[in-house]
Amino acid sequence: RELPSNNSSGSGSGEDDFEPQDRSGGMPSLQEHLRAQLSGMRLAAKDAAAVHVLIESLDEDGYLDGTLEDIAGRVADSLDITDLEERDDLLDQLRCGLRWLQSMEPTGVGAANLCECLELQLRQQPASAARDCAIAISRHHLELLARRDLRKLSTATGCDESTVKLAQGLIVACEPKPGRPFTKAEALVVIPDVIVVKSGLNWKATLNPDVMPKLRVSDLYA
Repeated sequence: RELPSNNSSGSGSGEDDFEPQDRSGGMPSLQEHLRAQLSGMRLAAKDAAAVHVLIESLDEDGYLDGTLEDIAGRVADSLDITDLEERDDLLDQLRCGLRWLQSMEPTGVGAANLCECLELQLRQQPASAARDCAIAISRHHLELLARRDLRKLSTATGCDESTVKLAQGLIVACEPKPGRPFTKAEALVVIPDVIVVKSGLNWKATLNPDVMPKLRVSDLYA
């Protein structure tokens, strides 16, 4: 049985695919950004459906919200699929879809964890000893990297310290949260409860009227 399809993951001929973004007039969400890429990839319906399911299974940082097995299980349950062979087929479809998803921008999206996210980005760098060292560090030695213990990193990876330093620079340049640039700006705005302004030599604190409840007294009760 195939995964459920969605209009936004088809050929992209419909104009409604971009309505949410057009109405908001702002930056698209991560899911909208990925669906826009998906619509232009001309994938087979089965592959496009799998990618769409994975896009909807991303958290706000761009990571998969659970393992592929977890996601396949949720989809199978929603479709009332109990046959083990059919459930395995869904999992295979998602594995294929994941390869497509991880080829999209932003690089690193669809990773299961930080290690995989960093590796996906590092593999986009030109081949070099520093890149290979960085991949080894991201796989097995992030704790040593966090402690900036270059000597132990050199011993653990078999790379000289100059290569380790270059590898460190490559890792630091990666984005640990691929979905971060797509976070809605309005969600980050802090509205103060109190406004403090300078009045002569003193400071005056007043309640922010924008956050105060608006009260009216009924003429009848008045």
